[in-house]
Amino acid sequence: MVNINIEVPDEIHKKIKILAAIEGKLVKDVIVNALEESVKNEKA
Repeated sequence: MVNINIEVPDEIHKKIKILAAIEGKLVKDVIVNALEESVKNEKA
């Protein structure tokens, strides 16, 4: 596992936190899932 530090606009962070809470997930998991989907879509 690799650690990546990024700066995210406050509004996006807030939306990710809300989504994570609604889905009962960690913020990290929401971000990793989004990255996985993005990479998967690039391969198509």
